[in-house]
Amino acid sequence: MADSSELPVSLKQIDAAGAVENTWPLGGKNTFRIGRSTDNYIALPYSWVSRKHAMIQVEQNDVYSIIDLGSANGTSVNNKRILTPTHLQSGDIIAIGNTNIIFFQKSSPALQKDQDEEDPENQTVAFIQKEIVTILVCDIAEYTRLSEKIGDNLISKLLRAWTGKVTAIVRKNNGIVDKFIGDAVLAIWKSGPDLKQTVNQALMTALEISEYTRSIGYKIPEVPWELKIHAALNTGEAIIGNMGVDGQRDFTVIGNVVNIAFRLESLTSKAGVDILISGDAIDILEEAKIHFTSKKYAVRGKEGEVQTYGCTFNQLRDYLVDNYQPS
Repeated sequence: MADSSELPVSLKQIDAAGAVENTWPLGGKNTFRIGRSTDNYIALPYSWVSRKHAMIQVEQNDVYSIIDLGSANGTSVNNKRILTPTHLQSGDIIAIGNTNIIFFQKSSPALQKDQDEEDPENQTVAFIQKEIVTILVCDIAEYTRLSEKIGDNLISKLLRAWTGKVTAIVRKNNGIVDKFIGDAVLAIWKSGPDLKQTVNQALMTALEISEYTRSIGYKIPEVPWELKIHAALNTGEAIIGNMGVDGQRDFTVIGNVVNIAFRLESLTSKAGVDILISGDAIDILEEAKIHFTSKKYAVRGKEGEVQTYGCTFNQLRDYLVDNYQPS
């Protein structure tokens, strides 16, 4: 593996802990294709990567840009899905499904600004604010093994159907789909006057996504086992709003409350439950504590242990039957 510190321009693939797994130098030519096929300059052998997924191009003055090549799951730069060629700056994080790649350039060229960017009077100000939100993260259990079993065509059809229905379920329960990352969905609920109702809506969404996921698996004969999801829910303060460059702004949410939700979702298998709910969310639903199993976990990015409450979806259904009325 090349030492990125000696390379003028490179890409570095990092794992969940931030350790570098692979390094690719970007030099000697003007285009570098990324994809699952081995004929790509950067071959990523993962099911969430399309055969020809994205391409990095070298423009004048050593400006590097990335473009998505019509991939199934999209390409993001710094948590924003790209729709047009996007210039890269050193330190930018390129996300392809669950794969994170950092762009590194020793001497980053200054990108030319247009007149509107230089004149504050011509700029559109992004709407950004802090707010208490409830975060739901769900993903399909054993997705990687499933994609290997049923092949690219079927997994693509399943994901298209799943993402469409999941979006409808979230909206029906007054939530907002922030993004899909491969087989995972991140949904948010802005807190209304009845915070308890908001958290229950998110829990109902998790239950309905679970039931739909199981049902779609039954409809595809090639699926060799019952499809399930893992889920996690957290409530706390986040920054929400329309972020990005003018013309490419997306509503999104950022903050530790999101990071903790993803960390909890990754712990569900270890915990032996279908869903993990943070103590901050359960505190809003005081009567829910008797339905769920309490346990503390060490979570990266959080000082001390995080109080969680876990349950199966059957237990969650029992709780919602007694405690939730759709608004």
